[in-house]
Amino acid sequence: MSEEKDIPENKETSTPPVDDENVSSPQVSTLHTPSESPTMEVHKHPHHVMHKKNWKEYLLEFFMLFLAVFLGFIAENMREHIVEKDRAKQYAKSLISDLKNDTAMVNSLIQQITRNMEKIDALCAYVYEKNLNQLNNFDLIYKSGIGSYNPYTWSRATLEQIKSSGSLRYFDNDSIVKRISGYDAFTRHMDYDYETDYNQGNKIFEKREQIVDMNYPGSSSLVMLIDLRYDSLKNTNFFEEMRNLNKPLLTKNINDIKGLANEALRLKTLISLRRNFELPRLIKDARDLIHLLETEYNLN
Repeated sequence: MSEEKDIPENKETSTPPVDDENVSSPQVSTLHTPSESPTMEVHKHPHHVMHKKNWKEYLLEFFMLFLAVFLGFIAENMREHIVEKDRAKQYAKSLISDLKNDTAMVNSLIQQITRNMEKIDALCAYVYEKNLNQLNNFDLIYKSGIGSYNPYTWSRATLEQIKSSGSLRYFDNDSIVKRISGYDAFTRHMDYDYETDYNQGNKIFEKREQIVDMNYPGSSSLVMLIDLRYDSLKNTNFFEEMRNLNKPLLTKNINDIKGLANEALRLKTLISLRRNFELPRLIKDARDLIHLLETEYNLN
């Protein structure tokens, strides 16, 4: 009987109560399994480590990057346009000043050409149908003092700067660009014409040296004196004294005199083209360009 009582007692003592508590208590289970915690954290945040972007996100990032670059380009382009516009306005002011100087210079040359044409008419009238005995040496010196005209002195500083720096592109108005280029080409054509006229004037001087005796008192400044005082010199005592010396001509052939008149008439033909057509057209072109520049850049 005692043995039978011992059996259940042994069963009770053989099963430790702590095991039952371990099974039933979740807190104890968590505390005794720390090794499972990293695994749970890995499974807890898979989206942040292994996440892949879809095509919409890539498209949005591309669009934002493109927009930033595009807006930067637009801003820079606007800034450059403002700078170029300001430079064009400064060039326009300077060009207008140069063009006004050119027109004043050309107007002065037109008066000079007109005076030379009158001298040529006077020379031709003087020698017309005369023989050598009817011609006075000093009269021929006086009346044959005919040149072409002074060289052009174009104000090209601004235009040369515009061309050398490629700044012609700053002018947005195509009409202005064409007129600037056309005016530049026209002035250079006039330089070429001047060389032609100058050479023809030299032919008159060369012809005169074969006809008249230039050896007068004060002859070193005689030509300059005649040129500077052409109108007033004729009524002076000096003029009458020189005429009364009656120095003989160097030529004995009336055809030399006629040849002198012919060279003078050729020069008149050339310079009359400048005075009547080319130079007035150049002045008009300059004034039209000034008007365009003043209108385009509000410089009135």
